[in-house]
Amino acid sequence: MRKCLTVIILFLLVFTTIPVYQMEGTAQSVQQPNVSVRLSNYLGNVNEVQIQITGNYVLNQTIPVESGKTYRIKNENGTLVMFEGTKKLHTLNEITFVPSIYNEQHQIRINNRPYLGTMKFVPQGSFVRPVNTLPMEDYIKGVVPHEMPASWNLEALKAQAIAARTYAASQGTKVIEDTVSNQVYAGYAWNQNSTKAVNDTSGQTLMFGGKNISAVYSSSNGGRTESNVNAWGSTALSYLPIKEDPHEPVNSSTTWSFKIDKTQIDLAGLDLTKPEVWWSSTKEKDTIIPTNIKTWLNNNGYPNTEIKIVSIPTLKFSDQLTSGGRVKTGDITVQFFVRSNASKEFDRNPDGTIRLHTVEFKNIPAQRIRAMIGLNIVKSYLVDKVSETGTQITVSGKGFGHGVGMSQWGARGMADKGFKVNEILSFYYPGTNLTPVVTYAPPPTPAVPKEEPKEQIVPLAVSNTRTEFDSKNNQVIVRYNLNRDAEVTISIRDSSNRLVGTLIKDAVRKAGNLAQYWTVTSVPNGTYSITVNAKDSEGQTTSATVQHTLVGTPPPSVPVITEPSATQPVQQPVATTTKPVQQAPTPTPLAKVGTRVTGKVNVSAANIRKSATTSSPIVGRATLNQNVHILGRTGDFYQVKSGSVRGFIHVNLLTINQRLSDKNNTAVIVNGRVADVKGKPIKRNKTVYVPLKGSVETLGLSYSWNKSQNRATVKEGKTTITMTLNSRNATVKGKKVKLTNSPEMLQSKVYVSLRTLNETVNAKTYWDSKGNIIWMSK
Repeated sequence: MRKCLTVIILFLLVFTTIPVYQMEGTAQSVQQPNVSVRLSNYLGNVNEVQIQITGNYVLNQTIPVESGKTYRIKNENGTLVMFEGTKKLHTLNEITFVPSIYNEQHQIRINNRPYLGTMKFVPQGSFVRPVNTLPMEDYIKGVVPHEMPASWNLEALKAQAIAARTYAASQGTKVIEDTVSNQVYAGYAWNQNSTKAVNDTSGQTLMFGGKNISAVYSSSNGGRTESNVNAWGSTALSYLPIKEDPHEPVNSSTTWSFKIDKTQIDLAGLDLTKPEVWWSSTKEKDTIIPTNIKTWLNNNGYPNTEIKIVSIPTLKFSDQLTSGGRVKTGDITVQFFVRSNASKEFDRNPDGTIRLHTVEFKNIPAQRIRAMIGLNIVKSYLVDKVSETGTQITVSGKGFGHGVGMSQWGARGMADKGFKVNEILSFYYPGTNLTPVVTYAPPPTPAVPKEEPKEQIVPLAVSNTRTEFDSKNNQVIVRYNLNRDAEVTISIRDSSNRLVGTLIKDAVRKAGNLAQYWTVTSVPNGTYSITVNAKDSEGQTTSATVQHTLVGTPPPSVPVITEPSATQPVQQPVATTTKPVQQAPTPTPLAKVGTRVTGKVNVSAANIRKSATTSSPIVGRATLNQNVHILGRTGDFYQVKSGSVRGFIHVNLLTINQRLSDKNNTAVIVNGRVADVKGKPIKRNKTVYVPLKGSVETLGLSYSWNKSQNRATVKEGKTTITMTLNSRNATVKGKKVKLTNSPEMLQSKVYVSLRTLNETVNAKTYWDSKGNIIWMSK
C-alpha cells in the first residue's frame, strides 16, 4: 500500500464461484462486502503448501471436509494435486474450501498461518497461489495491526482502519495483494486494540464526489506531504495535496541516513589473470547495499551470474525537485566482476584478465536508484543532503515511503495531541466526507451438502484395441475404446523396442470408440508395437498395446506432401537398425557469421505461398532435395527465395542445412545470413532482448548514442527514430510511438526487445524458442 497508487490486478473476483457472506440487519437487510486477497507476502513463491483444517468445510461445493484434517496441495505441471499424507486425493484445476459456518472457530492454516473465510487455490505458473475471500471488516482486522503498531493511540488506529477500508472498497471487485503494493494483510493475526478500532469504525469510509477515495498512506512524510501527480504522474486529486505537516515527529523512524564506501574491493595485490585464486575469499567492504545492487543486476541484464561489486564511484541526486520537495533524478555508477553460475567461468578480457563491467546511469529517475540501493536504505525521495569524501558517500533524508495521503507517524502525533479520528482524516484528506458507522448482523449459516454414499469409481480402461490397414491411403488405423474422458498418448516402437514415432501426445479424448491414423508410405516392413496410454483427471493411468505387421509395402521413399496436415504430421522415413550402435559423431561446428542460411526440401513437392498461410495463393513449387535460400521466418513459415521466386514454405517441409545454434548459443539470422549483433541475446520474462546498435547496423541502418540524455538515434535514409533509455516513449518519423517494452542498459549495452525493433524500424522478427534462433529481416 505504501508503494504505489495504481496497482496491477492479476485475478478477478467471480461471484458465481466465491460465496457472498450476507449480513442481515434487524430493520433492513444490509450486505457486508467481501474482499478477495491474493496471498504471497508471507507464503512467497512455492509449488507446494500444507493446509490444516479447523472446523467443517466443503471442497469445491460438493465434498465435505472434516475438521482436524491436514493436506498438501502441489502444483504439478500447471494442475493442482491434493494429497493426504502420500495418498493422492484429487487432481483439479482449482481447489476451493468454504466453511460450513463463517466464524473464528473455522480456520484454514496455510503453512501454519491461520485464515478465515473461503480459500481458493489456483496454479500460478509453477506455483500454488491461494486467494482468501472474507467479509470486509475481518479483512481490515488482519490489516491494521500489520500496517500500524497496535499499541498506538486508539484514534490513530481508527484513522488507519478507515483509510485501509476505504482503499479496499475503492478497488471494487478486484483481487487485492497482501503485500505493501496494496496493504499488508496477515490473515487471522488480530490484536485486541486494533480490532476495537475496526469495530468502532465499522463500515466507515472516506468519500469524495459520491465515490470512495483512493486513501493512500505511507509510514512517514518527513514533515511535508507529496501529491499523487508528483509521485505517480496520475490525474491530480484535490484531496491529496502538498502541505506542511507539523504533526510529523522527528525521530529515528522518520529520518534516515546511510554511508557507502566508494571502493568495495581493493584490487591491489589481486592477480586479475587468476580470479579463481581469490574469488571465494574476497568480499565487499559493505554488506547490505552491494547485496541489493547484485540482486538488481541479476534481474536486469545479468541473470544466472555471481557478481562482486568492485566500486560505486558515483551516487548523487540532482537539485531538480518536485513541488513537494522530493528528488526527481540522479546519477549512479557501479563497477563489478561477473562469473557464470552454470559454467563457473569468469568473464574475461582478450588478454585473459577478468573483465571489469561498468553500469553508468546519468539523469535517471530517482525510483531506479532507490530500487538499486534498496527501499529500506533510501527510505524516501525527501533527500536532505548528499556529501562525499575521497573514500565515502553519505546520503541523508526524511520520511519513509511515498509521502502521499496520510502519514502513519503523523496520525499518531495528532492522536497523541488529542485530535479525534475525523480531525486526523480531515487534515490528511481535505474535502472528503466520512460515512456513518454501519452495524452488520452475523453471517447466515450456508447450506452444507449432505454427504452422499460414495459411489464405486470404475477404473479407467482402454479396451477393444485393434488395427486395420487402409491400402488405398497407405495408412494403419488404430482403433480403441475409452470408458472415460482422458488424455491420450499413442506411441509406436519397432521390433527392437526403439521409439519410431508418436501419433498424439496428451491429447484430450472423449469417452467412446476412437481412431487414430498412421501414414506408413515411407515406413519399412516389419512388426510394430502400438501403445495407447491414457490418464484421467483423477490421475488414474492405464494402457493397452497392439501389434501390427507391415508386409509388401513399397520401398522407403519420401511421401508426396505439399502442406502439413493438422491431423497427419509429416512422417520422416525410418531407417532399420541392423548395424551395431555406434558412438555419436562429433557435432557439426556452428555456422560462422556471414553464412547464408539454406534449407533442403524434405518432401516430394513443397508449395511456395504468396504469404505465410496455407490459404494464400501458390506462386511456385520446390521439389525433393532442392535447396532454397531462407530469408526469415513468419509464424510457421520460412520466407524463402527459390531462383527468382520469393514466397513462404511451411517450416515442416524444409530441413535447414547448417547447424545454427545449440542450447548455449542463440543464433541471430538477419536477412538470411548468420549475424553478429555484438552481444548475446537476453531472454527475460518470455521476452527476448538484443543489442540495439548491433541489430540495426546489421539491418543496414545507422546508430548513435547520446550519453548525457540516455538517448539512442537510429537513421534509415531520411527517416529518424529516437528512443530513450528506460522509457516507452519513442519518436518515429516525427511521430510519437508508445513502445511495448522500453530500451534498457544490459551488460553495458543498450538492449531492446524484438517487438521494439518491429515497432520502430519495422523489422520483421521471430523468436524460435525450440531451435534457439532469432530471425530478423527488413
